[in-house]
Amino acid sequence: MLPQGPHKEELLQWVRRLCDDMRSRPLDEELEAHLNEHYGAGTQAYEEMCRLLKLGVEEGWAGYVEIDGAEYRRGRIAEPGYQTAEMSVESGLLRDVKGQYHCHTRGEINMIIPLEPGAQFCEHGAGWRVFAPMSEHFPTVKGTALMMYFLPGGEIEYRPPPAQ
Repeated sequence: MLPQGPHKEELLQWVRRLCDDMRSRPLDEELEAHLNEHYGAGTQAYEEMCRLLKLGVEEGWAGYVEIDGAEYRRGRIAEPGYQTAEMSVESGLLRDVKGQYHCHTRGEINMIIPLEPGAQFCEHGAGWRVFAPMSEHFPTVKGTALMMYFLPGGEIEYRPPPAQ
């Protein structure tokens, strides 16, 4: 059972609306542009999801598992299912972190919430970043950022990075 809290259901209502909009779209640059236009920084949806995710950290249902101390935390918010367009909904709280190298076997959609001026995830500030299927990277955060990310089928493959 995933952790619960007083504001989690309110976030999940926003997530379900967002997932309904993303349901049949490919994970590509067009989706990223669409998300930034309709759900990006400055929109009501973005501001509400930011507020609720911050409350989720306080309430213990977002960013609740320490991966590498308090500077690198993750936590699942929802399992893949119809209401989430068959994607898991994950959270992360990261500060100046080069995370675990991984492959997005079916893609990844990231909501980036800078918690301090200039904070970035993979060189992107406030808003959305979409990674195509089979893309790979070290998730890198400069500054402090709260993240919500969506994984089709809950799939992610942690693997050694390619030889340099």
